[in-house]
Formats: sequence, structure tokens, C-alpha cells
Amino acid sequence: MEQSFNNTVFELKRVIADIKNYARDWRYSNTFEKFVITLNNCSKKLNLPHFQFEDFHYSNTGKTINDIGYTSLVNHINILEEMLPNILSSQDQVRKGNDSNNYQQDKQKVFIVHGRDKNALLETEGILNRAGLEPIVLSRMVNNGLTLIEKFEKYSDVKYAIVLLTPDDIGALNENKPLNSLDFKYRARQNVLFELGFFYGKLGRSNVCCILKSNVEKPSDIDGIAYLPYNQSVEEVEYPLLKELKQAELVVQML
Repeated sequence: MEQSFNNTVFELKRVIADIKNYARDWRYSNTFEKFVITLNNCSKKLNLPHFQFEDFHYSNTGKTINDIGYTSLVNHINILEEMLPNILSSQDQVRKGNDSNNYQQDKQKVFIVHGRDKNALLETEGILNRAGLEPIVLSRMVNNGLTLIEKFEKYSDVKYAIVLLTPDDIGALNENKPLNSLDFKYRARQNVLFELGFFYGKLGRSNVCCILKSNVEKPSDIDGIAYLPYNQSVEEVEYPLLKELKQAELVVQML
């Protein structure tokens, strides 16, 4: 829409310049009628007044435009040029309004990074929905023929991200050479840790919240960073989570 508006303004300015710069000895009527058609087409799109040659604007032969006709046309385009700044200003206000609306919409979106714990995911979605926010869950978004990473990049354009660190995997340092399950610790999925790092880089730490189930090993890189621990249900940390979201300037309905 904005590109179409800009093209119309450009075309209007171009035809006005063509009319003013017309330097031939004879102002042929067929040439100036074409000018006026273009002028009026642009004016219609911009809700500006149109121009029409009258019978007395033509020479006796009708092949040329006389001085009266040319002066009338120039006066008209001078008026258009005076009106154009107001049109541009109005369009700029519309664009700013659209940008503001889009920004407000983005401020309602929260990306949820999750592993295999579906209950934790559903509980987090429920908290966001009750707060009037829009949870973005990658697996629920349409593919549109995108690769997984392309899809992730497309839907990661959000204001805030919640990362659920749940006990989906187990592991240990290779150098410890664990021989039994007692040497292993519960860990979040590798894709969860990847997306955690991605959002730290994209949004900044203040716009990412880690929700950690109590028996999960914390990644060493987030030691010292605030996170919300829970035991059985994510709803245990609903209120502090909403406070974090509100602090990040999301529009939160505190129930």
C-alpha cells in the first residue's frame, strides 16, 4: 500500500515537471490531453481535484492549447503542489499509526521454547492466554514450505521469549566415564539450549525468562542469571512470571 502511494506521488511530480518544462513552440492539444489524463489518474488516487480543458482553452483549429488553457493548467498544478505536503503528512501519520499497531501486536507475542514436557508447555500457554498475551509455539505454526530454521527465524520476531528447561535428556561429562545412571544428570533438550542462546542474542537477557524444573541441571553459561524454578507445575511460578513480563513492558492483564 505504501509503495503504491509513493509510486503515485512520484508519477504526479513527474507529470507536473513535464508540463512546466514543456518548451516547444506549439502546445499540441493531444500531448497536453495525455498529460492531463496522467495528472487526473494520480489525483484520483490521492483524492486531489482533477483538471479539465474547456472549449475556450483550445485554439481555433483545436490542435493546440492556447495561453488561457495553459495558464489554467499551470494554476491547477500549483494548487496541487500546495496540497501535496498535507497529503504526504497524512500518509506519514497513517504509516506511523500502522507501525504503532504492529509494535503493539508484537508486544503481545511471547515465544515459548520447549522440550518434550507437554504439560509444562500447556501450562505456560494457559498462563499467557489468561494474561491476554499471544503464545507462539513453533510446532503449531504453519510451515509454508520453509525449512525448520527458516520457520524458526520467521516466528521468532517477538518481544519476549520463555524457555522451558525440563528433564528431557540425561548426560554427563565424557571425561567422567559414567558407568551407571547415578553419574548422569537430567538436562534440557539440545534444541532448547540452542534456542535459549538465540533469544539471548536477539532479544537480550532482560527479555528472556528461563523456567527450570527443579531436577534439571542448569547450563553453566546461565549460572548467576535469574530463572524461575518449579517443582511439579509451571503454575507455581505464574505470578513471578507475570511480573517479569510486565517489567519487560508487555501489556499484561494481572488477574
